[in-house]
Amino acid sequence: MPIFSALQGPARLTALALITATSLGLGACGGGSDTPPDDGSGGTGPSASIDALAGDWVQKGCVKTGAQSFKKFLRARITGPTTLDYFEGVLSFGGNGCEGASVLAGPSRLGTVTFARSEATQGLAAHWGTFMTVTGTRFGAIWTLRTGNRLCLLGDEIPTIQPSLSAVSASLATVPADNCFGR
Repeated sequence: MPIFSALQGPARLTALALITATSLGLGACGGGSDTPPDDGSGGTGPSASIDALAGDWVQKGCVKTGAQSFKKFLRARITGPTTLDYFEGVLSFGGNGCEGASVLAGPSRLGTVTFARSEATQGLAAHWGTFMTVTGTRFGAIWTLRTGNRLCLLGDEIPTIQPSLSAVSASLATVPADNCFGR
């Protein structure tokens, strides 16, 4: 990548963050998970409260490029009873295994999610809402929590095409576990 190697300072970090975010996002296309959604057996179940979504999350998967590696970083900041601000950044690691010390680029605010409803069972919580980007584009979104404090984001339509927990669970079965986030 001759153009990328010529970039310096903030321009290089921005380009790197964009490349990594795109790579992580494309990783969700067409893949299935080796692990089925949690069946809810045992333990405390996820919460239907959006407060459970608040905080910093790190993507499970690792993008390896040469001698570096990257993970997507997500921050959810509650701003109202049914809304949160959604931020993303990229953690970069010096080695190719996403281990050791990391440097955070960002996070940058991508928009606001307004939730219309939430439901939960012992193994899955789903929060249906609308994601409004900072440029004013609207998307349907479902933020899910599985047992073990695992956050997975699903795209949706407006109105939803996944109106039940069973429909959401079926969609989650197609999302690779590496595309989800942990604390």
